[in-house]
Parts: sequence; structure tokens; C-alpha cells
Amino acid sequence: MAGSIARIMLGSRRAAASASAELDTRVGDDPAIVTNARVREFHDYWLARRGERRFPAKSDIEPTDIPHLLAGIVLLDVHREPLDFEYRLIGDDIAARFGRLKGKRVREAALLNNASSAYTNYCRVVETGVPQFLEGIAVSIQRQGRPILVSRVHCPLSSNGDTIDKIISCLAFLED
Repeated sequence: MAGSIARIMLGSRRAAASASAELDTRVGDDPAIVTNARVREFHDYWLARRGERRFPAKSDIEPTDIPHLLAGIVLLDVHREPLDFEYRLIGDDIAARFGRLKGKRVREAALLNNASSAYTNYCRVVETGVPQFLEGIAVSIQRQGRPILVSRVHCPLSSNGDTIDKIISCLAFLED
């Protein structure tokens, strides 16, 4: 099975790389990477909930504040030793495109893009403590290498204010 996943992932990277010629995929910690209004709004909301602290807690995020964004929200638990991430909450827009991810680990159900894998992006959030942005081509094992256009941000959450134990993401599809 691992060989099958590796072949799918390699095929996905090739599909994304060829699609990248048509659209530049931007990844990093600069909020200017994303142009989608919903993703920018979510990042602004995260910043407001964080306040002067390094990280907000999950309890600081109030779904009734952002009901129009919930379909594009993903909440992940951070597991350590080894570092991995578990999908806990999946918005309806994401579930409709990628299937049932809830309860799966990222290493099992990786969302890949031409710059790096979801796993690498989540690791960067944990390592740096800053949100990570992407806008451009993404492909998924579930979509069997068919690239999609997305805008997204992964933001850290911490129940104790120091250790990142959750990541919350907002994803918007830029295609119909």
C-alpha cells in the first residue's frame, strides 16, 4: 500500500508541476500571499483573537463569530513523537471535495501542493509559531492528481499559550 500511495503522490506532484506553469503557487508566512477575501478575513480574525499573546487557544475561536467561513475551516490536533496531525473538524466545502478526513492523520490523507506537502506546511507552523499561507495549485490523493486552485492559511493554537497543540486552517477554493 505504501508503494501505491508513493506512486499517487508522485503523480500528483507531476500534475501540480505541469499546472504550475499556468499559475504560480505561492507559499510562506507573508499574508500578502493570499488574495482571497475569506482567507484574509479569517487571518484577521485569528490575529484579533490572539491579541497580545503569541497564540490564541481553541476556546478563543467562536464559530458564531464566523459562520460564513465555517464551510472552509479545518481543525487539526498536533501529535508529537512522532510529529503528526489529525483532522478533527472538516468544513463542508472541504469534505465535499476531499472526502471524509475526520480522524485521519495527515500522513494518511496528505493534501499535496507543488511547493510542499500538507505535512511540511503544518510542521512549519509548529516550528515557527507563525501562520503559513498558500495560494495556487493543490492536489490531493483523494482527487487522484486532479489539481485545484486554493487559497489558505494555517494558524497555530495553544491551550497553554506556549505549546502549539492545534492548528486551525481556512481554505477557499478559487475554482467553480
